[in-house]
Parts: sequence; C-alpha cells; structure tokens
Amino acid sequence: LNEIWKRLLIVFVVIGAASIGVARYGGVVGTPSLVFLFGNVGAYVGVHRGLAQLSDEEVSDLAGSWFGLIVPSFVGGILAFVLYILFLSNILDAIGGMVFPKFAMDANTPQDAMENFGKIWHQHGVEISDYAKLFLWSFAAGLNQKYVVDIIESIRARP
Repeated sequence: LNEIWKRLLIVFVVIGAASIGVARYGGVVGTPSLVFLFGNVGAYVGVHRGLAQLSDEEVSDLAGSWFGLIVPSFVGGILAFVLYILFLSNILDAIGGMVFPKFAMDANTPQDAMENFGKIWHQHGVEISDYAKLFLWSFAAGLNQKYVVDIIESIRARP
C-alpha cells in the first residue's frame, strides 16, 4: 500500500507540474484545458479514497501497475470534458437550471473557429460563479466517473 501512495503522489505532482507549465508557458489557458485538469484531480482523489475498499490481492495488483493509477485520472479528465460538452449543448438546462454553468464566446476568437468545432475551445464562463460551477462539476465527474455516464443514460431515456 505504501508503494501505491508514493505512486499516487508522483501522479499528482506530475499533473500539478504539467498544469503549472501550461498556465505559465502555454499562453492563455482555455476553459477546456482547466476542465480536463479538474477532472484529473477529481479522479486522483477518487482513486485515493477507493484504496481503503480494495482487497489485499487488488492492492498487490495495483502496486505493480502504473497504468492502474494513471488511466483512471486520464479517464476522469475525458469525462469532465464530455460533461463540459453537455453544458455547452444546453441539454442539461431542463434538468439543472441555475446549478449548471453558462458560457459565452471569447472576444478574441479567430474567425475560422467561429464557423466550426473550434468554438468549443474558445468559451468562457459568463460570471465567476459559472467557473466555480464548472470546476466543481469537472472535479465531481473525475471523482465519480459513473456520474457522467448516468447523465447520458438519463438523457437517452427521455422521450
């Protein structure tokens, strides 16, 4: 178990260092990048919390696998991004109302991005509370990875 704690710490430090590097040297950090980061951190915390429920055999298997520690964090980031897409689509407005964030197009969006998929990369929260909601939901998407899948299933089940 001690080996897993060490590896989790390394994963967390690498995620943090990469985030600082992107923020410091990557120019303007877009909202999707931050969403992915918060999903990763949520997944990291989820793995950390889940260690207590593992059997000795599962702990032993996890201690021998870097992928077992890295993949859940990466999946958490992907699911947070999927949730961000759901927020942009306004599909969830009927469910959550004020609970979910609202977005607006960045003022400096290049013209070619205005006409295609690029709009997704050039969004910002309308108010500071929208960022708080977005980062909270992104963290939750990583922490409980079943959550985003459940939302998609509930959308599919609607008439």
